[in-house]
Amino acid sequence: MRVVAGVLTALLVGGVVTAGQGTASAQAVPGAEAVAGQGGGPQAAAKNVELRAAIPETEGAVSINFMQYRHRDVMFLSGTFGLKTYDVTDVDRPRLLDHLTKHELALPGDDPEQRFWENEDVTVDPNRKLVFLARERSAFGRQAGADRPTGVYFVSAVDPARLELLSFAPMGTGHITSCVNDCTYLWTTGYDGTPSTDPDTYRRSGKVFVTDIRDPRNPKTLSTYVDLNRNQGETHMTHDVQVDAAGVAWVAGTGGTRGYHTRGWHRDPLSGRVREATPVDPVPYAGGAAPKLDMPTSFSHNSFRPVGRTLKDGPKPSREHPAGSLLLHTEEAFGSATCEDQGRFVISSLEGSTGGESWRATPERPFHLRTVGVWSPDDQEGTLPGPDTFCSAHYFDVHERIVAYSWYEQGTRFLDISDPANPIQVAYWRPEGAVSFAPYWHRGRVFVADLSRGVEVVKLTAAAYEAQASHTKVTLTTGPVGASYRPVESPRRRLPLAPDPDYGFACPMLVGRCVPGQACC
Repeated sequence: MRVVAGVLTALLVGGVVTAGQGTASAQAVPGAEAVAGQGGGPQAAAKNVELRAAIPETEGAVSINFMQYRHRDVMFLSGTFGLKTYDVTDVDRPRLLDHLTKHELALPGDDPEQRFWENEDVTVDPNRKLVFLARERSAFGRQAGADRPTGVYFVSAVDPARLELLSFAPMGTGHITSCVNDCTYLWTTGYDGTPSTDPDTYRRSGKVFVTDIRDPRNPKTLSTYVDLNRNQGETHMTHDVQVDAAGVAWVAGTGGTRGYHTRGWHRDPLSGRVREATPVDPVPYAGGAAPKLDMPTSFSHNSFRPVGRTLKDGPKPSREHPAGSLLLHTEEAFGSATCEDQGRFVISSLEGSTGGESWRATPERPFHLRTVGVWSPDDQEGTLPGPDTFCSAHYFDVHERIVAYSWYEQGTRFLDISDPANPIQVAYWRPEGAVSFAPYWHRGRVFVADLSRGVEVVKLTAAAYEAQASHTKVTLTTGPVGASYRPVESPRRRLPLAPDPDYGFACPMLVGRCVPGQACC
């Protein structure tokens, strides 16, 4: 495996990056400080973060998940290239196991030279060792006005070094698919293809498609839909589903984030009667939209409710904010280069939302959650000034009250959320040419899926945890910065991005036809 430029130019100060056959690792660099890019890419910056590994040939990385195989720890990486598996038992030396290529995923009529898209939040079944890949309508260069199949691929990973494509289930959307009820059903979300002349992308129609996958070789998508009328009584686009530790499935999209019981007996706040919740007929629980002041587009991208075994990861419970009463969610919006007034991280209180308020809301009588805290990179250390930088809150992951958070070209930020009303930044990782899509905590590391740079494995330094303990944010500093590790004669160029034809810049695409070793759409 060749060593690509993204590895040779990893953001290091006095460190060395090495790569062998199918592996990549980096010497630890305590407290890497700000450095500047050369030539065409945005300047780079990092603080309280060590680079531990950069994985070759993973440019176009979109999402990551993990499964355990006895003594083997395996990472599943979805991207424009298809699906790759890596042995990460040695967490700082990932080793390639297999690659289910985009050519193998291509359906009749596809251009296999174009990119696989998008599977923005890869889902796995750790019990049956299955992987689910959602196929978007713009996959493989499919153009509007033509046949544009959407749905979910089912992949067997019983042997992660020998991936097997089992089936493809067509359905009316294919942006993201998520397991509910221990992966006996899938909830698949995104734009449902309803014709629209509305220029506002956030007003596209959507709903949750429910698929019975008890037999993964014969999946059955049902005719019943979930989460209609989600935006103050109007049907708008769904985006992603996260199931919390109490089993509540939270659906994010235009109109905020709403939770559903999908098993057990619960009182239905809309009918007033106790009934059994199922994935096909769930019982509304709580949630809703953030106020327009805090989330102007009302487009909630993804969410997390700390409860049960994950309570220790979220803000500290208090009399004002008891256990399970807080919802962390993201607005994906691109109206500000520094996310000054939109595209921010919002912490909301769920109190007052368990009586079906969001489900009864109308445009004339809207319902909003109460905001507890808001954070964005605006006026924070490590932030690139506008106007051309690409910024929005995107995916985040939470561990022991520190949020690892992707902000596209504003990099990966690490926030202490111990006090939900006052999130603070304790570290950041914004290497040269970064387009950070999603970070994942795993065994003391954070795996960052970067669309431009590929996967990088980083670790917080002691200084980050000291900042958390004292609740002292990384302060804003200005002034000259050091040189980039990348040679001046080989600058990292800014990634060419274009709006998705259906989602706009909410799902930016790489520009150009696929050429080996180059970015593509």
